[in-house]
Amino acid sequence: MAYTPELSKRNSGILRRFAWGMGKPMTKATEELLEYLPHIVDKKAVCGKCRDKKFCKDCVFFGRKKPITDLVKQMLRE
Repeated sequence: MAYTPELSKRNSGILRRFAWGMGKPMTKATEELLEYLPHIVDKKAVCGKCRDKKFCKDCVFFGRKKPITDLVKQMLRE
């Protein structure tokens, strides 16, 4: 693991409930949320302010869209 940010009690509770809804541990739910971000965030704004251009080929904001898992799609429809 590269970095473990501390979450506020409120945000930890939100993430915990999201993970419960997905039926996954919080770590997996966090990863799926991060993979989903390019679908809801302006990628040009993110890439335009990026400070690590060596990471582009692996970045979810750069060019490639990774598929949204079926479970996340289902949760978004409910």
